[in-house]
Amino acid sequence: MYKRIAISVLVSLLGLTLLLTPLQAERSETIYYQDQVAVLMYHHIHDTDTSSSTITSALFQNQLTSLLSKGYHFISLDEFKMYMAGATVPSNAVLVTFDDGYQSFYTGAYPILKSLRIPAVNFVITKDLATPLASYIPSMSNEQVSDMTHATNFIDIGCHTDSLHNKLPSGEAALVGRLDGESADAYQQRVFSDAQVCIGKLAPLTEKPLDTMAYPFGITSPAATEQMKKAGIRYAFTISPEMATRRADHMLIPRINAGSPNITPELLHRSIQRRVTAQPGSAPLRVDAAAAAAQLGGSAGVDGGELRLRLGDGAFTLGVNAKTATRGDGTRVRLRQPVLREHGLITIALDDLQALIGQPLVYTPATGKVAVRVAPSVK
Repeated sequence: MYKRIAISVLVSLLGLTLLLTPLQAERSETIYYQDQVAVLMYHHIHDTDTSSSTITSALFQNQLTSLLSKGYHFISLDEFKMYMAGATVPSNAVLVTFDDGYQSFYTGAYPILKSLRIPAVNFVITKDLATPLASYIPSMSNEQVSDMTHATNFIDIGCHTDSLHNKLPSGEAALVGRLDGESADAYQQRVFSDAQVCIGKLAPLTEKPLDTMAYPFGITSPAATEQMKKAGIRYAFTISPEMATRRADHMLIPRINAGSPNITPELLHRSIQRRVTAQPGSAPLRVDAAAAAAQLGGSAGVDGGELRLRLGDGAFTLGVNAKTATRGDGTRVRLRQPVLREHGLITIALDDLQALIGQPLVYTPATGKVAVRVAPSVK
């Protein structure tokens, strides 16, 4: 059994390269930021409709391809959750989100995302699923949502409430305002029940946990957030235009608007750069070389002052306290950081390990686990 697992991991190490798009292969190596995520917000992709939250399919594709070429790395919702729990993300990490569950996501955005292997999550107003063409802007159907989530491993869905995406006569958002004569207990029950209904309607359409939502209009309150948590929501997104970091409240995650028609690819790039949080200097992330090799289906051993790694079809010899590695064919590779002996362990910088095997890795310090980052794929 373990041998089959190891073989599977090694095959994935070799096979992931086949899933890279040409743009990803040619991407810039510039590091704009690390250990934070630019969460982008979109709504409607349409070539004839116009509004402040509608962009054409051409602009959407140009934004994404431009970010790819500049060296941004798009992550999935699962990877974002892992990051919030302590795992690493690639430098220049981006998460694409959509609100409202419009049919234009399926017809306009999804083909582009699929062709570029870019993950995204759509937060759906579930009352519109039953009669998708009855809403002012046509919504996705149950079948369309299910098709995307089951045909790929990188399109996810979340809640945008069932029937609370509206304003009350008072002008307050229905999620946070009370109806006329509504008691505090009745308000809490209304919000809690709506979240349960939203989760219940989406559950048959995906195999993933439904613990994520976006607040309508980006508005919430402590009372509303408490009911969301009670219903099972663990991650909730606002419209506060900031970078997302682990320091953020998981129920108040910020997002940067990318879905307005005046946001050119270059303007989006600058918008992200303006919001990058200050990063104090720190030592590079290091991992136990032997443990990491074993977790990746390979092996490692120390012979005198040398570390010998075998990963997939690759064999490497690395000198302890040196910044060079030698491949099995004799080719020498320059490392960014030296291999070190620390507290009885031989450690290597995670960036250097990634460069040696040519695959992106994810590391969770809390568990000490290293794994190949899952590649977006069409099933």
